[in-house]
Amino acid sequence: MTALVRTFRSPFARRKGGVAPFVAPQRRVRRSLAVRRWRRRGFVPVSPGRPKVAHRILPRTVIGISFTLLAFAVGTAFSGAAFYAYYDNRLAQNEQAVSRFVETFDDQFTDATASLDELRLDSIADIRAELAPLGELVTEAQGVRTLPGIVGGSVWTLETRDSDGVAVVGSAFAVAPHSGGTALVTSYDLVEASTVTPSPPIELSKGEQRITASLWAWDVQNDLAIVTVGEVIPPLDLADDDAQVNSVGLPVFAVSGVGGRGATASPGLLIDQAVTGLQHTAAVGALFEGGPLVTGDGLVVGLASTAYRPYGVEHGQVLAAPGVTALCARVLTCAEGIVTLD
Repeated sequence: MTALVRTFRSPFARRKGGVAPFVAPQRRVRRSLAVRRWRRRGFVPVSPGRPKVAHRILPRTVIGISFTLLAFAVGTAFSGAAFYAYYDNRLAQNEQAVSRFVETFDDQFTDATASLDELRLDSIADIRAELAPLGELVTEAQGVRTLPGIVGGSVWTLETRDSDGVAVVGSAFAVAPHSGGTALVTSYDLVEASTVTPSPPIELSKGEQRITASLWAWDVQNDLAIVTVGEVIPPLDLADDDAQVNSVGLPVFAVSGVGGRGATASPGLLIDQAVTGLQHTAAVGALFEGGPLVTGDGLVVGLASTAYRPYGVEHGQVLAAPGVTALCARVLTCAEGIVTLD
């Protein structure tokens, strides 16, 4: 049951406190008419109940529809403008990032290349350091195999006799042309008997070929001697000062004029170079005496000798050898790579 409250000018309100009883009609139409009458008379519903009102979502007038379309268009335009501004900003940021990348690409590429080169060099250095012990063995093996073919034609077997008439055999190597022939260096200890008269003959041999040689000059202190022959023999190259210094710590080879390939190389290590000469570990037997001490490239750094003792003591396993400096200072003239006799 719904009660209506009088708001103004109601005779019932003055008599009964402003509230009149109301019985809701059975039908909706009668109830609605009754509510309208009571409202015209000044009463309002205290408990309105649950009247069903149809709420309209879309307007039905032209102005309302136009306004709705206008609002929709404005909203769409605003959304489009917002999205356009957002994506335009993102596009600008991407273009700036691409521009920065393109501008700095060359520098980045150069830096990356330099880093890779540095890493490559460091890796190569590490690998070489790890393989250094094996490298020495490989170098020695290569020298033993290849040096006879490189320097063998310039190293000959020297045969003579000592002061007691005992046969003496060693080696000699060509260093310079002389009077249409060749000058060869050997050990003074081998030809010492030929420094006096009468003197035993000196012969050089290579396979079946034999050549008579003459003693030209000698240096007793450095165990050096020069013999000359009338035949042309290709000379060996002498190491310059830089090559001698850089050879310290590297393999060296004593070469004799005897061998299946015309020569034989005995490997060792050059451990020191000083004013007094060289110190090395290459084995020097009787046939290697007087032969060259060469690097792996075939450059002469000294003379293979067991008689050279600059410190006046037995050599033991480490041998001393007169170097190229003593050879050029005493018995040869070496200027700008040209070697001649004094």
